[in-house]
Amino acid sequence: MTPRISVITVTYHATPLEYLYLWSLAASGLKHSEVIIVDNTGKDPILLKIKEKYPFIRIIHNTENEGFGKACNRGFAEARGDIALFLNPDTIVPEDLENQILEFFKTHPRCGAMGAMMIDGQGHFLPESKRNFPTPAASFLRFSGLDKFFHSKEERWSYYVQQSSSNAPFKVPVLSGAFMAVTRKAMQLTGGFDPRFFMFAEDIDLSVQIARARLEVWYNPRIRIIHFKGQTSRQSRNYPSLFHNSMSLFYQKYYKNHHSQLQCFFIKSSISLLKQFAQWRMFFRNSTSGKNSTQPSFTQESSYRAIKAIQPKAISGTYSKNKKPGLLLSTLELSPSKLITLIAERSPGEPKIFLYHDETGNLFELSDKNHFVQILL
Repeated sequence: MTPRISVITVTYHATPLEYLYLWSLAASGLKHSEVIIVDNTGKDPILLKIKEKYPFIRIIHNTENEGFGKACNRGFAEARGDIALFLNPDTIVPEDLENQILEFFKTHPRCGAMGAMMIDGQGHFLPESKRNFPTPAASFLRFSGLDKFFHSKEERWSYYVQQSSSNAPFKVPVLSGAFMAVTRKAMQLTGGFDPRFFMFAEDIDLSVQIARARLEVWYNPRIRIIHFKGQTSRQSRNYPSLFHNSMSLFYQKYYKNHHSQLQCFFIKSSISLLKQFAQWRMFFRNSTSGKNSTQPSFTQESSYRAIKAIQPKAISGTYSKNKKPGLLLSTLELSPSKLITLIAERSPGEPKIFLYHDETGNLFELSDKNHFVQILL
């Protein structure tokens, strides 16, 4: 049977985190979907091991790292579904994802692309779920961190869409490439992702092009996913340069022929400053990474099955007075939707969540905001 949805994921030096991503996809039963992974590493050994556990995936091995957008297009060229779901490998999705996507496009026939509500591993809402078109001023405020001190109700000053809705979908200018469901018609009318964007800004560009093709771009908070933000981009050491190159290309495509020389000078100067900010953030992130916790202890509400599996491997499974215990959960005893709800509804000060992937013996810790620590057993 021809699939109706083609899930397309691009990887570069895959990590065991992808076990959780595929665990959540497999929970849906994949009655209407195919899963295509484009390997930008080329014969990635970790990815080959992952396929042994999840044989339903189809892997396209590239001979070189051709970037996110071009690899997405390559995956779409092999796709058979009428809807392409471009999905990051550092995500966890609910098991009713297929029905939610199909129902949404059925009730919104003019929709060309649809995004979801994204939260991080601590339950914090990720505002990039719904973004505005990045004006130079809004981009500078956002990436310099000055947006925290500048408050305006006008969308032109805001990098993110300020409109909020508890559970009702609404149209937005820009979606995130971490989760972007695009119709085949929209991909054909726009030509898909602009391959000149190696990484970053390609999702902004495609969102704009879909709207210019007179199709609608929607944000759908009824679909809620976990996105371990930054886990994909961290695989690239050239993050600052890639970011700078994409922003420069974006300027060339959307601003160069529509602004005065003074405005263009300001925009180019802002892009250079943004590269510096990216380099500083990269340095800070690297200097604080690797501080993984060891010997975790667990609450009484934890999974007995998971504790029993972990104990023989010298990981503490009992309460420790010296450390605040965490909540240990098992992928065999928990659905992706329940995990997403549990994380979304967490209150400050609640125990950390540890997730044990029963099929592989990997223990994952959801720690500080936007950080995902893996403990290999």
